[in-house]
Amino acid sequence: MLCALKQVPIEFSPNRKAHIAGAVRTILETLPEARLEVAQGLLADDLLIEARIPLRRLNEWPAVSRRAHASSPPIPSPIAG
Repeated sequence: MLCALKQVPIEFSPNRKAHIAGAVRTILETLPEARLEVAQGLLADDLLIEARIPLRRLNEWPAVSRRAHASSPPIPSPIAG
């Protein structure tokens, strides 16, 4: 099966593990046949989720990518009120 390699950048943040988990869940809900791997990003603290998706499903990636980016839980504010 021919695949395309797509990436979702994960920036350093206190809730990075939750962001990764949410993005992986989002991708696999739509593209269950995707093969995912977390890899080092360009900067030392950045990571990437590398998704190998079938070429026949490539047109679905833009919407999946937007949802994966949005799956990051909000960062709690240090200022309550």
